[in-house]
Parts: sequence; structure tokens; C-alpha cells
Amino acid sequence: MKRIGIGVLTGCLALAMATGALAEQKEQVNVYENNNLVKSVVFIEGRSEYFVDGNTPGVKMDAAPYISQDRTFVPVRFLGNALGVTNENIFWDTETSKAKLVLGSRSAELTIGKKELLAGSQAKTMDVAPELKNARTYLPARFVAEALGYQVDFVDGLVVCYPEGTEKPDVKAVKQYLQEPQQQGETYNLNGYTVPKDLKTGITISDSKINSVEIKLGIIIPKEDVQAQCDEAEQILASKLGNEFAKKVVDVARTKTTQLVQIGEHFTGPNGEHVMVQSSWGGVTTSIVIWGKEGNN
Repeated sequence: MKRIGIGVLTGCLALAMATGALAEQKEQVNVYENNNLVKSVVFIEGRSEYFVDGNTPGVKMDAAPYISQDRTFVPVRFLGNALGVTNENIFWDTETSKAKLVLGSRSAELTIGKKELLAGSQAKTMDVAPELKNARTYLPARFVAEALGYQVDFVDGLVVCYPEGTEKPDVKAVKQYLQEPQQQGETYNLNGYTVPKDLKTGITISDSKINSVEIKLGIIIPKEDVQAQCDEAEQILASKLGNEFAKKVVDVARTKTTQLVQIGEHFTGPNGEHVMVQSSWGGVTTSIVIWGKEGNN
């Protein structure tokens, strides 16, 4: 069997795929117009997309909300953006692990691990504390939204935020959008892998030939340890390699929590494929490369 320089192979693939391939995603929407809050913002557990005023499709996020201790947690930047807080008004103090969001005359200040929120100058006790997960800060959506002038209801699995003192919004359009099968998007077959035509998270897919080696599938995850990107990569791998093997491979990619993490893991797939997960020390991308079968390369 001819041996291939794995580091060279994956390094070349990363360079080839990264050139001009990563389209910038819209990650923010201005929902604080003319000093009036919008009618509604909707979050869904496990979905990396939020909805403003019932408009579909929604605004894409690179991570999904999750439920912990019966509360919905959302990454701080996306929670702030969804509620109308610009990035310039989201503050993070590394020394104190404190996050602060400012929206007009209102503000919410929280600390990782502490069940206390400072809404303006008023201290309030919460039943949960902000969490650090995969090297990023998640805040309990209800408490932050209420501090910034919203009322929050849990409607048919949807977390619905709307201005306090107003009527509960109609979210039928969002519910219908979530129920429509076509919203899963069209797919195409790439060497036996089912790949969405509309990739949601910014990962890059390729089957380029590198140094005369035929790549069956190459995935570039462009940011550090982004949950939604790994989820999408795992779904693509599972379409051919099975859920268990796909999870084992992508769990290695999930360990890229900072640029200081170096990855270089090789697996043999269930059909004899070579599978390599690699990220360099100091790099911000992780590559998953699949090529050949035993005895072929």
C-alpha cells in the first residue's frame, strides 16, 4: 500500500478549499428600529436559526440554543443581536467572566456561574446561572430578555419574546415553516454522501484531488469548535458511514476549543475508508478528509 503524507494531504486540502470558499453569513439583524422593539423574536431548542416578526427563513446562528435545568440558553452574541443589541453594546470581561448587554436605556449584566442578574441598577436573583460551554458563553434567554424590556412565553416548543405590555404575537408562520419538509433543503450525492445544497453553517465541502490522491469527501470547519458546524458535518458523514462512526470522528473535531489545540487523528471507516481529522496548532479551521479504501492508496 502506498503511504500518503497525511499532514501534507490535509494541509493542501484546507488551503484549496479555503480559497474563496467561505461566504460570509449574515449573523445579525437590527430589531430595534425607531426606538420600538419588534413584535416578536423566536428561538427553538437545537435549531441554529432565530425568527424576527414571524419572517421565514430566519437569521442563521453558528450555534443552537439548548435547554438546561428547564431554561433555554442562547449564545450571548446571538441572544443580544436577536433582541436588538449591536455587537458594540455586548461587553465581556475576561477577568470577572461577566457579560453585559445594553439596549437603549436598559441593560443586563450577568456572571458565569452566578445566579444573579443586574438589570440596570436593580439586582435580581435567577434560578439558573450563565454557563460556559465549548469555550463560549450561554445566557438564560428569559432573564436577559425580560431585563431588556421583553416578555417571554414558551409556546409549543418555541421560546417567544415580545415587548412587555403588548399582545402575544401570532407565530403560526414560524410553526408552519418548521413543519414543512422542504425546509430541510435539497441534497445531492457526493461519492455516496448526502450533502445539502444549502449548507447552513459555513462549512465547506469538496471532493478535490490533492497530490494525485482522490478525495472522496473533504470538510472544512472554519471556526473554532462551533457546535452547529460539527452537527452539520456529522449529519453528512452519517449518511454513508453511520451515526456511531460519524459521531466518533466529529467528536474529535469538537475538541478544537481554542487555537492552541492541535489535532491529528486517523480512523479506518466501516467500508475501509481512510478518515483523517486534523487542525494545526494556532489554526482556526479543522479539516475532515476521507479518501480511498484499504489497499487502494
